[in-house]
Amino acid sequence: MGKKSAQAVPPVEEPKPASATDKKGKATPKRPTQSKARPPVNPPLTSKEKREAAKKSGPLTKEQKRQAREDVRAERGRIAEGQWKGDPLFDKYHLPRDRGPERLLIRDIVDSRWSVSQYYMFGAFAILIFSTAGTVALQGYLFIGLLALTGVIVIESVLLTRRVKRIVGARFPKTTQRRAGMNWYAIQRNIMPRSMRNPRARMSYKATEDDLGKVVK
Repeated sequence: MGKKSAQAVPPVEEPKPASATDKKGKATPKRPTQSKARPPVNPPLTSKEKREAAKKSGPLTKEQKRQAREDVRAERGRIAEGQWKGDPLFDKYHLPRDRGPERLLIRDIVDSRWSVSQYYMFGAFAILIFSTAGTVALQGYLFIGLLALTGVIVIESVLLTRRVKRIVGARFPKTTQRRAGMNWYAIQRNIMPRSMRNPRARMSYKATEDDLGKVVK
């Protein structure tokens, strides 16, 4: 009887591990290999957070306000100097249209050459003033002068875009910027008076082609 009872006991089956397809009908998707970038430990304060922090700290004294203004002035001067030198560390403070080594090179190309186009605004304004108060004959002469000035600007723009294409193509053969955008950027800066250009001009008319696009020491 002892042998029969021992044989009648069914063997105990080990539990099978649940598969990835149990109860779902499809495999569990894998976790992405790359995790999202973590935020910085000490992120910079926003303008709202700065105002709230200033309120909590209480009113500033005259000396603290004066020191704060001097710090802001010194920081702006440091940023402006870095932008003028072409330091890549300060490129982030430029407007989006002015960022990148290609745009720095284009600005230097424009600023290193004298052109009639930079006086277009003054010429057009003078023609507009004299045409309203002059005689019919004078208005005709002024109109011819405006057409001549426009023709000179067109010729200079064509020569400028060719130079931009040659120099930028040689320095940055794999650039991702559109050719039309770079040409229009150069033309817009060329017709702007030199003293009103922003970022300000850093190349003289005696600058050589090797000086263009480099960090000024």
